[in-house]
Amino acid sequence: MPQRKLILDGLWYCLCPSFSLATLRRPGVSLIKGKRDLPSGRLPTRTPLPRRCYSSSKPAGADNGSTGKETAPDNASTTDLPTEQRKTQPGPSKTAHPDHFIGVPENLAGQSTANLESKLKESSPRGPKIHSTMQILHTLVRMRHVRPGVRHYRALILANADPERGSPDVLRGLLTEMEQNGIPADSGTLHAALQVLAVHPDYLLRQEILRTLRDRWLPLSPTGWHWVVTGLLRENQFEMALDHIAHMERKDIVVQDWLHGLLIYNLCEFEEFDEVARLMQSRVNQGHDMSLELWRYVLDVASTAQHEETTRFVWTQMVQLGYLQPSREICAKVLTMASRAGDADLAASVVGFLAESGVKLEQKDYENLVETHTTAGSLISAFEVMCSMRKAGMALAENTTRSVRMYMIQTKIRPRDAWGMLKRLKASKHDIPPECARVVIELCEHEAQDDPFAVDEGVDLYKDLYTLCPGGADVTIYNTLVSMCRHAQNREAAMFVVKEMASLGVVPNATTFESLIFMCLDAGNYESAYLYFQDMIERGFTPDEEAKTEIRDQCTGSSDKFAVQLKYHPSVRGDLVRTKEPGDTLVPKDRIKKPSSPLARYVQAPKESWIIPNLSKDERRAVTKARRKAKRRRMAIARGKAEEGWMEHEAGGLEPEVKV
Repeated sequence: MPQRKLILDGLWYCLCPSFSLATLRRPGVSLIKGKRDLPSGRLPTRTPLPRRCYSSSKPAGADNGSTGKETAPDNASTTDLPTEQRKTQPGPSKTAHPDHFIGVPENLAGQSTANLESKLKESSPRGPKIHSTMQILHTLVRMRHVRPGVRHYRALILANADPERGSPDVLRGLLTEMEQNGIPADSGTLHAALQVLAVHPDYLLRQEILRTLRDRWLPLSPTGWHWVVTGLLRENQFEMALDHIAHMERKDIVVQDWLHGLLIYNLCEFEEFDEVARLMQSRVNQGHDMSLELWRYVLDVASTAQHEETTRFVWTQMVQLGYLQPSREICAKVLTMASRAGDADLAASVVGFLAESGVKLEQKDYENLVETHTTAGSLISAFEVMCSMRKAGMALAENTTRSVRMYMIQTKIRPRDAWGMLKRLKASKHDIPPECARVVIELCEHEAQDDPFAVDEGVDLYKDLYTLCPGGADVTIYNTLVSMCRHAQNREAAMFVVKEMASLGVVPNATTFESLIFMCLDAGNYESAYLYFQDMIERGFTPDEEAKTEIRDQCTGSSDKFAVQLKYHPSVRGDLVRTKEPGDTLVPKDRIKKPSSPLARYVQAPKESWIIPNLSKDERRAVTKARRKAKRRRMAIARGKAEEGWMEHEAGGLEPEVKV
């Protein structure tokens, strides 16, 4: 009767999950008696493999150019040698054990086999250590001739989860060795392999193990799901990891805290904060707790990256409820993020937390608050913060008023409306700093570039300044007014501002003199410009590089003796070389008339006024546009000179060469 063929289908593997084709084959040898030669993959000859993972010594024969695969390990068993060599090889000495390199401690040699098996089973899950596992296996297999089984291979596989000395290559070799020796890998062994691959990722080997589990109809345990997701995270395959976690939730598998934390840390490292916020929100909704270290870390990195949603979620969920106490640096980052996002509620919460903690606000904190309110569209709140800064004794620098000025320019707020906000704050018993009034006058200065009649509104606001600031205006406000008059080419307003400075005894600075010099040069009054320049030098001021360039440009082409004197002045000319020009005459210093008092120059204007005469509205706009066009041309030329390689430019090259 013919023998029936055995059909190995899915049902067979379901009924016999531990079945393997290797069981149908004839076993190679008995590992206990050792009567026949064994294949090179059996356990006694493979035991040195884990040791090579962490040993820094070279394999035998490496110096001769041979590889480690061509040379037998130092502890190779004599049963692996041919019969002739085995007969001639001397037996092991009693004093020198052939496996002395493992270094088995004496306490293991004195324990019973049952204790060693129990110790091997307990030590693997508790903490994978290759060296200690190899010592126990060496004692059992080599010294006591215990036949290797699934439990021994499983322990050796788990030992490769050691983060320092484990290796996926050793894992693959052990699984191959089990198959060659006819030892089927059960579900526990395959899950142990997944644990090793979670520490030492190998995508192909992991897929082979999962395919083996599926072919044998072995379910993947919840712990196995965790090992698979961990391996994907180690490989930065975040989309697949998130897909596996979603599949776990559909199967009602609870994601452990350590895996969820590992996922959050990895996503934060790659700044995937949208996904971080979603995962943490889902975790909170499910009623799971997260460590305070994780919350603090997410708040730190999210605020550093200026991610609004994640930062607000962590702050409202943990800090506002009193569960988390962030550091001063983290609070500053959150406040900066709130200022850029215009989140006034979050900024107020941060300030309240700092106040409750007894931390005083710094200059940067107030600047962030001002920027927060301007971004949120609340100008009066920004002015109120500036008043609080003055009350706290802090100076309002340019960085503080910049955001307010830019907001008013972008939203096209009328200066009168902004001035009315300051009056309401004054009525509310707030001390209005002069910088608040100056920023409104700067708005008039900006509008004066296109609308010359904005000067009249600026002068009216200046006259009303003392009702807001009893201390009066400082030199910066007067500089803004002078610059405004220059933009609009308004003679009467400029003379009024100059007389105000002289009557109130306000000491001018370098910016004041530069503005006056430019006004005289714009009007073609080079004598008055030279007088103001001399006064500026006598007071110890020097113009900046941009001012020097503009003075030279406006004096170039003029034959006026004062223009030439100003152009080639040592403080102005820089590297400019003096050349003789037609009608070029120098003015002796003793012939320059000086007024009797230092401030008389501001009041006594020359007969030919140093400010252009009264012009109509259209004429003023035409003069302003021409001057702005000339300034843009100068800036374009300066940028062209700053480009790299412009000195090496050669003219020509556009016309084709004519061949003769």
